[in-house]
Amino acid sequence: MEQQALFVPLLVWLIGGSRIGGTYNDYYGSVTQDPAKPMWGQKIFNYRVAIEKIDDEEYVGAAWYPGMQAFKNTPADDVTSKTFACTAQGCDEAKAWLEEQKAAFFAAE
Repeated sequence: MEQQALFVPLLVWLIGGSRIGGTYNDYYGSVTQDPAKPMWGQKIFNYRVAIEKIDDEEYVGAAWYPGMQAFKNTPADDVTSKTFACTAQGCDEAKAWLEEQKAAFFAAE
């Protein structure tokens, strides 16, 4: 069965209104191994893509975590994350990394 593809928004959407005094946008998504079935009882791959500031530098941050909890309620030890350049290419690299992580997650039984 083919797995669902992940969606990663455009960089301009992630940056949001931060350049004019607003805030960044965070994107959250979830996929299961079989999208035709209800989520309950399936392995769930949750992910988050957001702009992260580290030492006044902006990065595209990608993170994933298993289970039914919201990102903010998931213990830090259960979250796997990586940062990428704050560019359109960085968004593409974040998506590719998340797709690799998703494939490994669903392959592990």
